[in-house]
Amino acid sequence: MENWLHQVAASWRQVAAVAGLPLAAVVPLSALVVHALPQLPGEYFAWLLVAGGAALGLAGNGQLAMKLAVAVLAAGTIVLRAQGALAERIGASHEGMVMPVIGYVEQLPQALDQGVRFRFHIDSCVEPGNDCPAARSIQLSWYQGFGRGQRREIGAPRPGERWRLAVRLKRPVALVNPGTFDGELRALEEGITASGSVVGGAGEQAGNFRLPGQHWSVGTVLERCRMVARDAIAVALASADPAARGTVIALSIGDQAAIPAHWWRVFNQTGIGHLMSISGLHITMLAGLVVALCRRLLSSRLVPGVVLLRVPVPTLAWAIGVSAAFLYSGLAGWGVPAQRTCWMLAVAGGALVSGRTRSVASILALAAGVVTVFDPWAVLAPGFWLSFAAVGAIVLFGSARRIRRRRLLAEAVATQWAATIALLPLGALFFSSISLVGPLANAVAIPLVSIVITPLTLAATALALVVPPLGALLLRLAAWCTSLLLALLDWAAALPLATWTVARPEPLTLALAVAGCALLLAPAALLPRRWGAGLLMPMLAAGPSGPAAGEIWVTALDVGQGSAVLVEVPGYRLLFDAGPVYGGELEAGTRVITPYLRSRGVGRLDAMVISHADTDHTGGALAVLGNFPVGWVASSLAVDHPVVTGAARHFACRRGEEWTWGDADFVFLSPGDDDPVSRKSPTNARSCVLRVTTPAATVVLTGDIEVAQERMLLRTLEPAALKADLLVVPHHGSTTSSSERFLAAVAPALAVFQAGYRNRYRHPHPKVLARYRDAGIEILRSDWHGAITIRYRRGHEPHVERTRIDMPPYWRINPGSDS
Repeated sequence: MENWLHQVAASWRQVAAVAGLPLAAVVPLSALVVHALPQLPGEYFAWLLVAGGAALGLAGNGQLAMKLAVAVLAAGTIVLRAQGALAERIGASHEGMVMPVIGYVEQLPQALDQGVRFRFHIDSCVEPGNDCPAARSIQLSWYQGFGRGQRREIGAPRPGERWRLAVRLKRPVALVNPGTFDGELRALEEGITASGSVVGGAGEQAGNFRLPGQHWSVGTVLERCRMVARDAIAVALASADPAARGTVIALSIGDQAAIPAHWWRVFNQTGIGHLMSISGLHITMLAGLVVALCRRLLSSRLVPGVVLLRVPVPTLAWAIGVSAAFLYSGLAGWGVPAQRTCWMLAVAGGALVSGRTRSVASILALAAGVVTVFDPWAVLAPGFWLSFAAVGAIVLFGSARRIRRRRLLAEAVATQWAATIALLPLGALFFSSISLVGPLANAVAIPLVSIVITPLTLAATALALVVPPLGALLLRLAAWCTSLLLALLDWAAALPLATWTVARPEPLTLALAVAGCALLLAPAALLPRRWGAGLLMPMLAAGPSGPAAGEIWVTALDVGQGSAVLVEVPGYRLLFDAGPVYGGELEAGTRVITPYLRSRGVGRLDAMVISHADTDHTGGALAVLGNFPVGWVASSLAVDHPVVTGAARHFACRRGEEWTWGDADFVFLSPGDDDPVSRKSPTNARSCVLRVTTPAATVVLTGDIEVAQERMLLRTLEPAALKADLLVVPHHGSTTSSSERFLAAVAPALAVFQAGYRNRYRHPHPKVLARYRDAGIEILRSDWHGAITIRYRRGHEPHVERTRIDMPPYWRINPGSDS
């Protein structure tokens, strides 16, 4: 046993000697280890880690012992924090019931098409009991009672107001797809314990009304200030371009929802998305400006000397600058990126003022450690690594350079080059794309946004609250400058090859790319720099994965209450339906399909089929057409439908139309010219039904056909023409479809239900599920299993991957475990 411990200690010494990590860097590394666990250890074990880490720190001697102590102590503390956050989530027993609660509005409400969304803190329940989810923060949507007349009479909720609301809650279950945003992780990080809706309209008769008094706190006061500023900007720029107005609002108070979705796509394609909100760059710029002004002021005779005798000028200036950064971030919504920047500034300022830390690496490590202490989940956010990587690269690249005033432009270009190179691996890892026009766009946007638009916007917003006419004039000037920038970015995003899509790199490929970047940016060339470019090539040249000969892959994406299925055969890809619209401009094409395809390295689609006109199938189609070249589109849509007019080539799907890709045969089974028309839903009756036959398996995709169309298929087709190995279930599992005769004819081994979690239609219906079970068909559900990928290979059993429940992280919710 002792020999084994000596070997472990020797290994730790070697690792520490090679890595040379600062002490504080151990904290984020411990957080990464904890977050990689599929399940958290018990509370007893967590406290044991805390006690063991503390004891080791007190008794240990040397840097290695201290690093090990900090690592163990940090791991135990983070486990306890995570356990506490998970325990705050509401249970399955709270879901679905209408619950009258009393509480207050925590944050700035967001306007929806037909309502409002806001964060609400529950203080108590009207009917108290053991099941009351008191002292919790929830996310609510309110769709009734906010028509024009009622909005004037009652008004939308405002931060700090106390309300009595009747709410229907559910656990914060989010969409789960590979390579896409993790909403459940974000909810855990932000302390959102449930989501739900307000039942009924506003008024005492409906049970939803304001209560006397206000909840006063620093947070609600700042949120109320944000709301006043947002309203003032909206009034001053009522006639301005909506995109410019939304960008000005985002830059002033951090309300990113004010920017139309189309422009976020442009910002990401041009690589300047980090500028179009309250970014770390803006906060740092403001803090630096305040520090410079304070130093000048404190060095003058305006400040009594007795103050400076007690507190040195640099210390006082840094304290005021960092305080200004915290205040600005609070007014901007205190988002996670703003929090990271504030803590980084506080640590860097303290280290520089004290003079105890000279190494930039130590300052960055200490900042990362402090950020992780306050937010243990920050290490999972792309912004965490992008921020530190950019700063580290600039320092590394500039450490051997001497800046000269006559060469400031060249130095600025070189610095931008260093940041661009350093962020290549992280861009591929987090976003699966690299903006080729990003360096040029940033060279223009950074000075324009940081030096002109943002300061002008902040000054104009402040004046709009005091001197509205003057503030409105400056706001219009800021909006005009913003419009010029948006026009330039729109042009750059439309250029050929504006972005380069790469597959999410494997660990070895990522390591080679990081080594290549370090070689390109190193002050002294230890090896030829062209070797660095060579190490980047495996990542940049990696193509998308796909089925081999004799295989077919089918991926039913988790798009909520809607449908989107990717069918892949060797050398070809077809998207069947494009998911729903979620509200406003947010839809499945931008939120799910595009990031999923890019994470796979997919840069184009050979075809897209839109089964019918319902928005839960067409919602993301225009976004897909805008983000990817699509060979052709087939649908049952009207000739003037935007998807039809926006496609490069379009065909109407008709029974009997067929084509072949390699060894895969595709044929439309429906609609036909003589098919019956449904009175309740004529669009469902026109759904395209596609059958894909390969040597490995046969797949049938059905859209939203109903029983009448199923009977037509049974009458017009031979029994063998319907039989399949996999069936994408008609109409999300509604009782209007999936008749017993149809299931008997198709006789699939697997059936995929695509439906939203606890959707208002209650799909899939229990009777339909029982029908499939009685037929011996294995059921897969996107609301329980997330995105589902079935890979068929000739002569082998199908390989099924369920994103939500196959090796999930510890924060993943498993809805199916409670049923």
